[in-house]
Amino acid sequence: MAREGVAGNEAGSRRQRRLSLPSDVTSALALSRGERPLAWARGTQGSWHVGTAVALHIGSPEGSRRVAWEQIERADWRSDESQLVIVEVAGWGEPEVRTELELVEPGRLLELLRERVTKSVVINLYAPVRGRRGLSVVGRRSPSGDGEVAWSYVLGPGLDPEDPVVRQVAERTLAQAQTELAGL
Repeated sequence: MAREGVAGNEAGSRRQRRLSLPSDVTSALALSRGERPLAWARGTQGSWHVGTAVALHIGSPEGSRRVAWEQIERADWRSDESQLVIVEVAGWGEPEVRTELELVEPGRLLELLRERVTKSVVINLYAPVRGRRGLSVVGRRSPSGDGEVAWSYVLGPGLDPEDPVVRQVAERTLAQAQTELAGL
């Protein structure tokens, strides 16, 4: 997770301990059996954003949306704006889904986000396509270790997913990543 500033500083940790998650927020979450809140932050619009061991629950006035950690490509904390930008894994050639959250106090949520997203990546393999421009094939799995590996691609700036050369490099790199992962 890219970030500006320091996440989870001592003062932030003290405030997080005082900022308790309201019981009505917990009961409104669609938690799986055994899933429990580990870290949370309140948004400037009053919504709560809650992290568990397996997912981030993004709050909104309409309710919450569950995003498994392995479905988060990256996140960026912009401390000057108190804004957290979440970018979700997208399918081949599809636009990224970006969610911008303005937080009153990020507390431990940034730490949990960084740890869980990082832990979900089981392999990341880069391949050049043209000069310095290239792509990465990323294999992710739930940080709990359960489930299949989900594969995604990160194309460098200026690379077209419809370009046959880009597709060929992506297919070759995926095969290589799958072989390397099988050997681990």
